[in-house]
Amino acid sequence: MSIKFGLIYEICRPEPFDGWITEAEAYWQALEQCSLADDVGFDHVWEVEHHFLEGYSLSSAPEVFLSAVAQNTKHLRVGNGVRLLPPKFNHPARSAEMAAVLDIMSHGRYDFGCGRSITEAELGGFNIDPEDSRPMLDEVLPEIVKMWTEHPYPGFDGKYFSMPERPILPKPLQDPHPPLWMACTQPHSFEMAADYGIGVLAFGVGAPGDVVNSVKRYKELIKNPRRQVGKFVNNAIAPATVMYCGQNEKEALDMGGVAALWYGAQSAKLFAPWAGRQVEGYEYYTNLAQDKEFVKQFSRPFKDWLKDEYSLVGTPDEVAKGVQSYIDIGVDQIICLVQAGRVPHERIMESLSLFGKEVIPQFKKK
Repeated sequence: MSIKFGLIYEICRPEPFDGWITEAEAYWQALEQCSLADDVGFDHVWEVEHHFLEGYSLSSAPEVFLSAVAQNTKHLRVGNGVRLLPPKFNHPARSAEMAAVLDIMSHGRYDFGCGRSITEAELGGFNIDPEDSRPMLDEVLPEIVKMWTEHPYPGFDGKYFSMPERPILPKPLQDPHPPLWMACTQPHSFEMAADYGIGVLAFGVGAPGDVVNSVKRYKELIKNPRRQVGKFVNNAIAPATVMYCGQNEKEALDMGGVAALWYGAQSAKLFAPWAGRQVEGYEYYTNLAQDKEFVKQFSRPFKDWLKDEYSLVGTPDEVAKGVQSYIDIGVDQIICLVQAGRVPHERIMESLSLFGKEVIPQFKKK
């Protein structure tokens, strides 16, 4: 089976900031990494949308960075991973316009990933009631598809946004529109994506076994989407994980192992505020934050992380085994997080080169 490989960027800049790269350097280094990824055989670059998460992510305007990536690469598809759809984050018409322009500027190499946010810092910062975030996405996504495919857009009078009839311009280059994806962590989100008939971007952390079961459930349900929102079904699953391909185990441990622990701990912190409250649509995160066995995994020794079946931290042979484990459960793309923790830019470039030389050719159709 042939599988696609992607990169995803949070644009991390860990604390303490003194003695580390500047905000500007974090962006320009990421762009250089994407250019190399284009040369060594990667297929996609995704970028998140985050706000107010100092140290964890500088990625508050992903469409700007993705446009730069598109202009500096020839083959990579670029995608929002994800665009936040609650209208207080982004008005639906602005999301439709942004996506169309990015599709044009990338010559049709654009994918539209959507989400609702899982952090109190972001939802609260934009005065969004967490219980409204899922119905907001449910209301907005079908309207964005109409904005791309109908002229003029007939207007909409909904609970979370309303607007009169207007021509939404420009239209995307891809016909009928770019592929649709949704960020998924909890099992119900996988089912929701299947109902919509759209791809899954499996981000974040989850309870052991949940992702495997969710992949199986998604693949079964998407055969007959109950609420298809796009003009075509995008049957695809793309999980994200930290990747570091090193010359030997020590290098992988010192660089990728430490980065994976840092990223896992930072991600877990995003769930922590849900521990003391029950919010509709976020119950899964509340249960995770209260699960002692789940929390315990973030204090494991570095070497234990490298032994995980789905770990992509290690030598080329070890990383290839991790890739095969993902293929065996039926995923369609593996998204690699390479700019995490304090891994120097030069080491990231070496890791990408080694991955492209030793790992990617093993899984690409001749």
